[in-house]
Amino acid sequence: MVNSREPLFDDSRREDTSVADFQESNFAFMNRIAGNYWDHPRELMQQWLDRINDDITYYDLLQRLRSRDNEQFRSAYLELYLHESLLRARYEIVVHPEVPGTTRRPDFLAVRGNERLYVEAVAPGATPAAKAAAGRRAVLFDTVNRLQDPNFILWLDRLVDGPRPPRAARLRGELSRWLRRLDPDAPWTADAAPRYDWREDGWEVGLKALPKKLEARGLRPESRVIGIYGRSEASFVDDAPAIRGALAAKHHGYGDLDAPFVIAVGTYMMDSDRWHASNAMYGQLAIEFEPNSDGEPPTRAIRQGDGYFGTPPDWQNRNVSGVLLVNQLMPYYFQRAEVTLWRHPSPTHALPDDLGFPAHVIALDSGELSEAPPDPSAGEFFGLPDPWPPGNAWPKGD
Repeated sequence: MVNSREPLFDDSRREDTSVADFQESNFAFMNRIAGNYWDHPRELMQQWLDRINDDITYYDLLQRLRSRDNEQFRSAYLELYLHESLLRARYEIVVHPEVPGTTRRPDFLAVRGNERLYVEAVAPGATPAAKAAAGRRAVLFDTVNRLQDPNFILWLDRLVDGPRPPRAARLRGELSRWLRRLDPDAPWTADAAPRYDWREDGWEVGLKALPKKLEARGLRPESRVIGIYGRSEASFVDDAPAIRGALAAKHHGYGDLDAPFVIAVGTYMMDSDRWHASNAMYGQLAIEFEPNSDGEPPTRAIRQGDGYFGTPPDWQNRNVSGVLLVNQLMPYYFQRAEVTLWRHPSPTHALPDDLGFPAHVIALDSGELSEAPPDPSAGEFFGLPDPWPPGNAWPKGD
């Protein structure tokens, strides 16, 4: 480490072991949370930062990681993760290399023997309206959670957002008086649990009281009074347009780089079956109906033509050799992130057979998607013990 460089985290005695507030930024939580468990991700982040040779990039990442805006933090951490991954895959790295014909610079040029690879990172964020709404909800959640009742947890089963931050302190007082009148040893079930409804200034909040088990009663640093957030009606979620939008913002900036080009997209979505990612890359699934099927089934599943890679033979965005989706990446469980490399079916410049990343590799083979698991695993690739971080995030009695 360069001695004159400022460290990422404060060098101070940490004593706060409470869980993160909803209004607390990722960095603020990481900077103040006490315990040996949390020392490990802090130390590893600093080690990764120390391997950034360029001082300008070091301080750019430092400031963004320290941001109170979680989207800035996640974007910077994605870049730090990619830099470390490239190093461990035995690439030499040029940060923000110059590209002929444009003033724009991709994040990394990685060189390994005769192989050259450009990498650009993007972490799509929420709209300003969505961020504002999330901020108002965070005020409500944090204020109510400060109640910390020793006998009950609350099940939030209804929430309608108001147009302004709620006067949630008043709600907390009403809830405290209501809970004190309840008997935690009463024979309640989830369906028949006592319910409290609150309406004010456009907000509608519905809460059920569920008694804690005897051994769990009392106040602990990791406890919040709201234990279940089942507030939404079932709805259809489609993250494919957000992925395509993030890719479109990056692929036109450089033209033909005369080398393979990978766009890494940081996402935070539920996609263990690859449904959203498949739709983003190869088009939305649709059902085609053919009434004159001559005895064949009258319907079949097809891909629409809105995929980022296009459809054969009219492949699109061929200057992008592959898309690396890094889903659910956070410093304290980064080795469990869902990382998938989607190879372009017909790129201008093909990726190496082994990119070296610990990723599930998705490719189109004879019209069908194939998937190869990472080898080695992410934990082995990054040299981590199992489990990591070692210890307990919330030791009992602390």
